[in-house]
Order: sequence, then structure tokens, then C-alpha cells
Amino acid sequence: MAGKDFFDVKRSAAKTSEGDIELPMLFYDVGVRYLNFWVDYEKTASKLAGTGLLPCRFFNGKTIVSLVYFQYRSVDIGPYDEVTITIVVHPEILKKPLFYLPAFLSKTGMEKNNIGAYVLEMPVTTPAARTAGREIWGYPKFVTKISSRLDSDSFEFSVFDPKTNESILSVKCKTGAGIRVNGFDLATYSNLNDSILKTIVNIDAKYRLSSIKNFELVAGHSDHRMVRNIRDLELDRIKPFMVMGTDSFRSRLNRGEPVAKWKTPPLPYEEV
Repeated sequence: MAGKDFFDVKRSAAKTSEGDIELPMLFYDVGVRYLNFWVDYEKTASKLAGTGLLPCRFFNGKTIVSLVYFQYRSVDIGPYDEVTITIVVHPEILKKPLFYLPAFLSKTGMEKNNIGAYVLEMPVTTPAARTAGREIWGYPKFVTKISSRLDSDSFEFSVFDPKTNESILSVKCKTGAGIRVNGFDLATYSNLNDSILKTIVNIDAKYRLSSIKNFELVAGHSDHRMVRNIRDLELDRIKPFMVMGTDSFRSRLNRGEPVAKWKTPPLPYEEV
């Protein structure tokens, strides 16, 4: 893992409605569980309408969708939990990468290529996390309750509807044998201020890439948008092809940089 100088970077203030935040935002101590799925290209494309982004079609004709749980134990803006659903994409008006997989195999592959993760859903547990994510990066964050249990060979997490407290989703996973792999930097694409933003997330982590013994994802009966997206992508019907986890994850979330002009579509979850 990187030394103590991982967080020794130049920072600058970003204004939000709840006050200034220093960027890059620093995440000092994080637990992470990644679930990666192969999803039909057409199903993911329908979720990107109006964004200026297209799904990356991999060798099997499908797209990678990730469901990730983050337990942010020590962060600049205070501890919080987060669950994300992301789609691997590229901007439609920029040069299309010739190959997608190499971006996942090198430390800075996503930074150097027009490839990244579009955040479709991002529930969080604190107002500070919601405000920063929406106002600085254009992420579709909403505040709600998230529960979790993380063990060395199993984990579970649940997200609840903020209005009704009904279940949005619940995940239970038991992992098997695995290998240690180095983490790599990520990029996200989002829409803000009539631009497509590319944001680099510098990561210092070693993941355990594991086989899956048992897996269950249950979509709730709530009418919440996140439930509809889970069902539309059929995440409750398919098994992830990869699970990775670590309890010693550190990262730097940088300021997003506009890479193309594009009219910003409405951001969901405007109500606090």
C-alpha cells in the first residue's frame, strides 16, 4: 500500500450550501464490498438517456454494472455509509476506447482513457455527504438508512426507503477462496452545469478477490426509483461474476473536470 504521503497533496476549497469543503476529499479508513454483474447492453443504455454517455460493450456483448457498499469510517466530512449502483460508460462525443479491459488492469487506466463509471444510484446516511455529492459532482445522492454487517468471509447490507422505511434492497453474500489484488484508480462521469464531468478517484487498497459460495439480492416492494432500477437491470435475478472486498481502503476524491459540453438532465431526488 502507499506510504503516509498518499494524503500529502495540494488542496483547494469548494463551496457548497452547507459550507466549504477541501478538495480532494480524503477518505482515511473505509470498508468496501464490490459486486460486479454482467448486464444486457440495452438495459443499461436505457438508463443513460440524456446523459451523453453510452455503456461500454464488452467481449460478451454485455455491460458491467457494479453494486458497491462503502463504510466510510473516517472521512473529512464525518463518517457515513453509502451504496452505489454504477454502469461502465464512455462519453458518446469523445473518442471511443479501442479496448475496455486494459483500463481495469493498470493503476491509471481509467484516467488515461475515455472510460469511467456513471453513478445511477447513491444513497448515503448523512446530509453533509448528500450535499457535497450533489453540488460538487452531480451525483444522485439521497439520505436514508443503511444497515450492514461485514465479516472476513461474509457480508450483508440493506437500504431503506427514506419516506416509508420499506426495504429498497437487501444483500447477503458468503465468499469462498480468494486472492489478493492491488486496487486501481477509478473515474466517474457525471452531469453538472451543462457539462460532462470526469472525476478521478485515487485509491490505495489491496482487495480480496473471492469466489462466491452463496449470494442473495432481494429487491423490496417499495415504489422507490432505486427499486425500479434494480428490477429493470435484473440485478435481483442474476449472480455477480466477481466480488471484491477490503477493510483497509483509502482514497482521494478529486474535483471533477469538464470534458465535454452537454445539457445537464434533471438530477433525481431533489427533495431532501
